[in-house]
Amino acid sequence: MNDLAHNRHLFIEDLARRLHALESGQRRMNALDYRVHARMLRHALAGIPRRQLQVLMTYGVVCEVMDNRGFDEAALLQSAGPGARVLREHTDALLRRLRDGSREAA
Repeated sequence: MNDLAHNRHLFIEDLARRLHALESGQRRMNALDYRVHARMLRHALAGIPRRQLQVLMTYGVVCEVMDNRGFDEAALLQSAGPGARVLREHTDALLRRLRDGSREAA
């Protein structure tokens, strides 16, 4: 790992620890701090492949950011595992049936 990647990794880990401390009550919650740190974390994680973040996935905030990114890109929650695509297909089928049923009732 080169110095830039290592420093970025350390920066992401620091942000994750700070957010965890705010969420768990170890530090007093400050809405502005939370929003700033969460935004910085999203930007720091941008473009990094999920497989390079396995060590940092122990932090819930990192998992959430990655899930949100995965959902925005592919409409799938990565944390659902290999069954995510099947769950998405079932959800789409259910929504189609509901939509078609409401059209027939009208």
